[in-house]
Amino acid sequence: MANAFRNFARKIHEINQRYSKPHIEMSGAVRGALLALRIYLLFLVSLMVYKFVTLLG
Repeated sequence: MANAFRNFARKIHEINQRYSKPHIEMSGAVRGALLALRIYLLFLVSLMVYKFVTLLG
């Protein structure tokens, strides 16, 4: 069991190392759009968490 977990962790680490640097160049507009989408996603997730908490209370 521990060996399987180590192999899984090693594979995850290998994948993270492989994709740590982007392989394509991004313009400033693309970078800004991705940042806006990330902020929007965090806003939606926080809104869902707020709704869930208010329903429980």
